[in-house]
Amino acid sequence: MYKLYATDKFKKAKERLSKEEKKQIIKAVVLLQQDPRYPGLKSKKIKGQENLMECRVNKDIRIIWQYREDVIVLLAVGRHKVVEL
Repeated sequence: MYKLYATDKFKKAKERLSKEEKKQIIKAVVLLQQDPRYPGLKSKKIKGQENLMECRVNKDIRIIWQYREDVIVLLAVGRHKVVEL
């Protein structure tokens, strides 16, 4: 199991989402912590980015994250077409 660190940017972006979306994010983060390769998350490298990964929360919401040693750093969360770093 990995340690987690959520950036301020991630926390602020999460707060802008609906209550139901927040629940889905928490569920995805727990799965990510247990197994970043869990099939339902569909984790993958972001094209053109050296160390950035993304995973699905649902059809529309993505989490942008990266590995730093034994820590998963949660960088951003938001709608698939609008996620900003």
